[in-house]
Amino acid sequence: MLTQPTETAMAKRPFALLVAIFLVMELTPIFETTMIATGLPTLMNAFQIDITAASWLITIFTLVGAGTAAIAGRLGDIYGRKRIIIILMALSTLGSLVSLISGNFVGVLIGRGLQGTCAGIFPLLIGLAREAAEPRRVSLLASLTSGVSVIGGSLGALFAGVLIDTAGWHSMFVASAILAVIAIGGAALLPRSIMTAREAASGRLDILGAVLLAPAVTALLFGFMTSRSVGLSPLVIGILAIGLVLLVFWIFWELRVENPMFNLRLFRNSSLVFAFVATAFVAMGIMAGPSLLAPLLQQSPVSAPVGLGLTPTQAGLYGLISGAVSFILSPFAGRVAGRLGAKVVLLIGIGLGAVGYVGFFAVHDLLISVVALVVSGVGTALVVVAVPLVIVEIVPPQETSEAVALVYVTGRTVFNSIGVAIVAVLLASSTVPDSTLPTIDAWIAGLSFVILTGVAGFVAALAIRRTKPLDERVATTAV
Repeated sequence: MLTQPTETAMAKRPFALLVAIFLVMELTPIFETTMIATGLPTLMNAFQIDITAASWLITIFTLVGAGTAAIAGRLGDIYGRKRIIIILMALSTLGSLVSLISGNFVGVLIGRGLQGTCAGIFPLLIGLAREAAEPRRVSLLASLTSGVSVIGGSLGALFAGVLIDTAGWHSMFVASAILAVIAIGGAALLPRSIMTAREAASGRLDILGAVLLAPAVTALLFGFMTSRSVGLSPLVIGILAIGLVLLVFWIFWELRVENPMFNLRLFRNSSLVFAFVATAFVAMGIMAGPSLLAPLLQQSPVSAPVGLGLTPTQAGLYGLISGAVSFILSPFAGRVAGRLGAKVVLLIGIGLGAVGYVGFFAVHDLLISVVALVVSGVGTALVVVAVPLVIVEIVPPQETSEAVALVYVTGRTVFNSIGVAIVAVLLASSTVPDSTLPTIDAWIAGLSFVILTGVAGFVAALAIRRTKPLDERVATTAV
């Protein structure tokens, strides 16, 4: 017989220890994301592939993460979040080993898919934050957990750059395996999850709904990206049709099944719809940009139409400046969200992110590029902090994990994959002869897409209904 969670059961860990554990756990998927972005130019040369093929090393990770997040959220509710986190980290470790041992593009791609499973831990951590922390500290813990992605990503990019320059690209996967093992140790220190009767009675797992989304999106993206080189051949049309049919059937299934893996019924809340749309546009543009645009701008030779001629280590050092500033502002953003509402922070973040990318038009100016990197990085950090808190503000407590998994993790990662694919196709639409480097026209096209999606995300965020900030709710409850 499962019991209801109690404050005493979940308050056995000091807040400082909870913060430390949450940060360590979240660092693993962050490093596994940024290390590939840093190593993308090196891997393109090592495997002799263009940007569209190389982008699948990012896309496969995010798509698997999108599917895993929903499954992990539901399994965590039923079997305990701590147990599921450890399983996901073990799969991530396996993925690092597969990439390391194989030593070829296909093997690394398979390993990246396995690594993507660890992206499912975020909704589990947010669920634990709401249970384990005092109400007045939930915003702070959530913002720190979200904000570590910025400084962690910058440190990860720097570390990956040093590894690539000194020991080759294989060493990235050695480091990611070690980090995942350390994360498993941190998970062992987490408090035991308390499962509620409601969660345990959720019925059979919606396995079909869980596995259909990733293949549907993958088929659509593969068809879209392949059509660039071979046109709308019968094979490409067939792949696109399969993806579309799977996607339509998935939506129909999730709306009809009693206990869906992706609870699309949550979108009856209009504010959640606008939060989802804003997240989708930002994920396609502002959040997808650092994966492709930043490494190409920084590491391409100065003789190219776009390029600063930096080594991976140098690029990581400049990225660290952006990450440090953004991480320092993350707790402040959490406090502002607690007092004024998360919508305010989200709007500021989207605005800064879009403005920052304007500086990427200075394709050979190091100073302007660094300033642009910092501004866009701060904007991204504010968005990362704000979106989960917006969801916390607009949904009931019992729907928090589902909503965070659906909008912030699944929605963000799926549309990030779509954005990476679109930017990759735009960058590859015009290349320098006898190379895979983009021309200035292709660069402008990619940047314009990122900025325009930022503007669309800002408009969607404006439509989110303002609710009472979390700090006001705590004060009202206390009275």
